[in-house]
Amino acid sequence: MEEKVIFSGSGGQGLMMIGKLFAHIMLEKSPHLTFFPSYGAEVRGGTSNCQVVLSDKEIASPLVDEASSLVLLNQPSVDRFLPALGKKGMAFINTSMAKAPEEGNVYGLPASDLALEAGSVRAANIVIFGAYLGRRGFLTQDEAREAIRNAFSGKGEKVIAVNDAALTRGWDYF
Repeated sequence: MEEKVIFSGSGGQGLMMIGKLFAHIMLEKSPHLTFFPSYGAEVRGGTSNCQVVLSDKEIASPLVDEASSLVLLNQPSVDRFLPALGKKGMAFINTSMAKAPEEGNVYGLPASDLALEAGSVRAANIVIFGAYLGRRGFLTQDEAREAIRNAFSGKGEKVIAVNDAALTRGWDYF
């Protein structure tokens, strides 16, 4: 197994959070893993991304040159990273904030709109994370729900409920 994924969006959209969460979840499932964050000049509003590499073999570099998956929340991220998508890779694009080309391996979903329906636009990262997890098959939906519950355990039941609903909307979208 090898998965090279880039999570990218504006600072404050929660891309680092889902990248860290994915890496944490996969620690038990992948013998080798790297997490490489990159922040823009400003934290909130500037572009940020993180790259997660999972492999059965030792990983020579944490940098992704050809991605097997892209999770992109805004247009600058699409413009920058879509060319790095491998031929058999999958891209997940928030069409509430970016244009997704109509290609077989590019999945556009209105993550921000779906998050608002779930209770908070701030959960757009969880919507698109749910779509990514649902299509890639690394976890069951119950495992993903448990990970979200654990990640937000200190935030209260309302926040957990919104993020659970957001995960479900993304998971079930395709």
